[in-house]
Formats: sequence, C-alpha cells, structure tokens
Amino acid sequence: MARLPRPPRTIAVIAAIAVCSTAAISARTSGTAAPSKPLPPRYRYIFDSGSAAAAAASAGWNLIDVDSKSEADRLPSGTRALFWVGDYDNSACAWELSDKELRAELSSMAGDPKVAGYFFSDEPDPNACPAAPAQHRSRSGLIHRLSRGKFTVMVADSNSGKASLAQIPGWRGAADYVGLNPYPCYRGKPCDYAWIRQIISTANRAGLRYWGVVQAFAGDEWRWPTASEETRMLSLWRTSRQSGYMTFAWSWAGHSLRGQPRLLNVLSRFNRPSAKRHLEASTVDEVHYTFTGPTSVAFDWRGTARTIRYGRTSRYGRTRRAYAVRPAPFSSRRPFWEARLGGLVAGTIYHYSIGGRRDRTFVTAPTGSYRFDVEADVGDSESYHQVAATQAQIAADKPAFVIVAGDLSYGNDDGLPAVDRHFNDVMAWSQSAAYMPAWGNHEWDAPDDLRNYKGRFLVPHGQASPAAPSKGCCGEDWGWFDAGGVRFISYPEPYTESTWSSWASKADHLFAAAQASSRIHFIVTFGHRPAYSTGYHAGESGLAAVLNRFGDRYPKYLLNLNGHSHDYERFVPIHHVVHITAAGGGSQLEAPWRTKDSRTAYRAMHLEHVRVTVTSGRLLIEAVCGPASEEQELACRAGSVIDSYTITAPAS
Repeated sequence: MARLPRPPRTIAVIAAIAVCSTAAISARTSGTAAPSKPLPPRYRYIFDSGSAAAAAASAGWNLIDVDSKSEADRLPSGTRALFWVGDYDNSACAWELSDKELRAELSSMAGDPKVAGYFFSDEPDPNACPAAPAQHRSRSGLIHRLSRGKFTVMVADSNSGKASLAQIPGWRGAADYVGLNPYPCYRGKPCDYAWIRQIISTANRAGLRYWGVVQAFAGDEWRWPTASEETRMLSLWRTSRQSGYMTFAWSWAGHSLRGQPRLLNVLSRFNRPSAKRHLEASTVDEVHYTFTGPTSVAFDWRGTARTIRYGRTSRYGRTRRAYAVRPAPFSSRRPFWEARLGGLVAGTIYHYSIGGRRDRTFVTAPTGSYRFDVEADVGDSESYHQVAATQAQIAADKPAFVIVAGDLSYGNDDGLPAVDRHFNDVMAWSQSAAYMPAWGNHEWDAPDDLRNYKGRFLVPHGQASPAAPSKGCCGEDWGWFDAGGVRFISYPEPYTESTWSSWASKADHLFAAAQASSRIHFIVTFGHRPAYSTGYHAGESGLAAVLNRFGDRYPKYLLNLNGHSHDYERFVPIHHVVHITAAGGGSQLEAPWRTKDSRTAYRAMHLEHVRVTVTSGRLLIEAVCGPASEEQELACRAGSVIDSYTITAPAS
C-alpha cells in the first residue's frame, strides 16, 4: 500500500534515542584504560535524518529516522532505523493507519534486521481523547505481535505546563519508551532547567519508562542553545532515571545542525564512547575455556600469544601451541586462538599460563558435588554499567562453570566493540570457571553474526541445526556435556519451524542414555528461548511441547534454564520439569510483566543470576539479587537470595 504522508509535526517531536548506562567503568586487568567521560547512550536516534543518514552516522548517531523499508535497508553500516508508522489523530481520537493497514505496513519489516523499532505517536492529547492511553497500549501490543523483538516509541507533550505534568502518569505502559520533551531555551530568555527537573521528578514518581529529549533546534518561540547549555541539558538527563536519550533535530524549519558546528560537536562527543587504549604488544585478553569432555577442555583467547603451558602445579610441564580459529571472529582485527587440552584428570585443578602471563588455575569437569551459575542477556559493561557488578558476583560464587543462556554481548545493537568488551568483562570468572554458552537471537542478528561466537568456543559434542544462518554455519548450534551426576543438553535457536523437532529427534538418545545411566541423577536442558514466560517475550509453544514430552518420558529430566525475557521467573513443575528464566546478566530489564500464569511460583523484575549447588541427591537453586537498575520492581540487597527451590533426585 502507499504510505500515508507524514503529517506536520510539532517541534515537540523526538530526535535521538538511546538506552543509556551512566556509570563509569573501572580499568580492566586486560590492559584497557578506564573511560575518561560518562558512558554514551546505547541507541542514538536522530529525527529528520533520513536524507542525511551518512552525516548523522559519522557524528555518532546509530538510529536513523525513516519512512520506508527501502530507506532502512540503505542505511549506513552500523546504523538501524526507527520506522515512522503514522500518528494518532487528536481530532478524530483514532489512528491514521487502521489495524489492517498497519499489518500490511509491518509485514515486510518484521524480520528486517535494519529496523530496530517503530515510532507510532507524537504528542497525543489525553484531554481531548480520554481513551488515548488505552488506545496506545493496544496499538503497542499489536505492533509487538506483528513485529516481535522490535520496540515501540511515542512522545508525550512536555511543554504545556500543568497539563503536561498531569498526563505523564497516564502514559505508563503505553509504549516501550515514552519520550519527554521539555525544551527549556526560549527566545530572549535563559534556559529554564528547573522545568526539565520538574518533568523528570513527575516521571520518576509515576514510574514511567521514559527517554529524555534535549533541545537542538530553533523556531518561532525557541532559540538555538549554546554549546554549554546543551552540555547542561545532557547532564540533567544523564543523571535522571531515564532509560534513553533523545535530541531534536538534524534539521527543522529550514535550519540544520550542519550550520551549528559547536552544538554538533557537543552532541557528537556525547554520542561516542571514550577512547580506549589497548596493549598491542604481546597481548592476551578475552580468555575463557569450555569443557569438551570429562578429561579435556578448550581454551580461547585474543592477542599475539600462541602457546599455553599447563600442569598440576605452577611448574606446568606441558605446552600446547594454539591454532587460528575457524570461523574467524570479526569483532576486531587482533588474532583469535584456540588450544585443545586433552589427557587431563576429571574433577581436578590445573595451573596454566598463556604467553608467559601470570599463573592461573582451571578445573576440569567436576565429578562429585559442585556449584554452577546461570546468567543470560548479559551485554557489556560499557553499554550497561550493571554488567561488571553481576560478573563480580558470579566470580565470588567460585562456580565450576557458568551457563550463559544466550544474548551474550548485544553486538548487533551496541556495535562490534561490545563483543570484545563482553569477553573481557566475563574474565572476572571465565579464567577459572568454564564458560558454557547457548546462542540467543542477538547472536545471529546483523551486523553481528554467529562467527563471533562459534569462533570463540568449542561447543562440547557440537551439533548442527537445519537452516542455521550461513554466516557461522555449520555445526555448534547446540551440544551436551556431563558434570558430576548431571547431563546438560543445550537447545538451539529456532532458525526454522522444524529446528526444535529436529533437535528433539537428535537429542532423544542423549536423554535415554542419561536415564539409563547409574552415574547420572539429573537431566538439565538450557537454551535462550523460554517454553513458559509471563514477561516481555511469551513462552514458545513449540518448544514447550517438545520439552513436555521429554518430561513425561524421562523421570530424571527435572530442570530447564533459559533467558530472553529480561526478568527472573520460576514455574512450578510442568510435566515434571521446573522452568526458570534467569535473564538478569546486566542488560536492561523489560518491565512491565505482560501476562499472568497460575503456574508461576515466583517472579521478580530485578537483575539477578542463578546459583545451583549440585549433590548426588539434590539441586539447590538460588536466585541471587543483582545490582539495582531503573526498571526494577523489587527492592533487595545485592547478593541476597530472593528465591530458593530444591529439586530432589527421582527414586531409582
């Protein structure tokens, strides 16, 4: 269908959005310098930028304003689109696009990796249209059903005095993100920063999930801010509870940021990460290892070092030369290496040194009682400042291994450097505990792809899935390993409708062998997608059907671990299996809850990780309170246990 023309917008429209983390990160032992300024926004969208996408991208914006799929697909590398899908008509109290027209509009974009989300309403008026908030909640929900995984954005008028303050609470939940646009710099007057503070305070009290909008335009009433005024606005929003940042605009009323070089410089510097200096000579970082069997491990790292020495003591005695990995990660130009160490003793501590660096220890697959941790939807500490704290909590648990159930780095959203930062962040524990991954949807979403992950791991007993993405194909889409009395079986991403049924047919003999083995007391599955969920992402019915059949067939199968919905949720046993979403690794929470399920035993909208203590007779599961974040709906002390559950081994 032909797109409706974009209606004239008020100046109050958005410009640049971003999910933003605000704390500075301390220097890492990998040799990376600490940032010299507060962290930049995660997403940076600039309004009215479609005709100047290359220039906007070069100034650091990574989300561009578009009206068509073809515009989105032509965007520069490293940028994505926020797609305008028409507006809300305050005269008719109705949408410019009917639901049928919206379905047609979104049908071609639902799977387009260049489309990040949809901007669907600019300054709706709840005084003229009392049903507007409910209509917006319904429309946002429809967009989510039509284009899963994309976010929705609206803007609420924030320049009408008491009327703006009064309407803010009503917009809670009306969109994933509500832009608030108090423009403080009027002609002939100093900028009114107190108004920004009042808008922020009202939004905080209302519990609104909001993005701040900074002024970068001139019009009949407003004037261009100076560079120092712009800096102060950015500072006010940065210290708020915003989950994003916006700027209006690349061009407006015949003016452009091109003609305001000092202002553009302020915004460009704000948009960019701090400079990083890496040690280029004899470097070793991104160190992690996986179990590949009871008596073997595989180490992976980045840098110039080519050898690893290892042994039962710090005298080592054995040396292994690493090989260049395939597929080769492309997140940076520095070389990536892998070394396979075999002939080890199960459940034993070994010393090692890579490239002559300091002595460290690793442990082979445990044989008796032990502890492992679980996290998912992690990211990196520059994009999300809570990541570092969560990895430190995991390190303090001293687990034998850590299951990371997908969405490891968000390199597709936060840029390829985020991939490298993630693997340095997890070095808090990954040098001494095995990193056991499953892939999530963000691992195979452009501009990132599975080469950056399959190239960094040797998945134990790696298996291929039908129609896996060609980049990173083929193999290592899922695998399995034994640790003590537990068989762990991962499941893949749903690349096609047949992926999970294919996995089930291949995995069935693994379940059967574990059920028949006197050495195995529990079977545990893990993967990214949830079979059951009341959070942002609904449970996957196809996956649920497969896991339910395994639960009915194999009494030792009692636990499934997943991520995807950014929250914590534990279900009562369903077909004998306890399902746990443990997606609190540090990236932003996805509030509010979307549905209710009578089978939910406990849920918490808070960052967390899961700690599991394994003995021959039980699995003690503990959800550990993580660092605070703005979207949390639970108050807890970091490190405290917010949920606990014990699974006992079935009678033999």
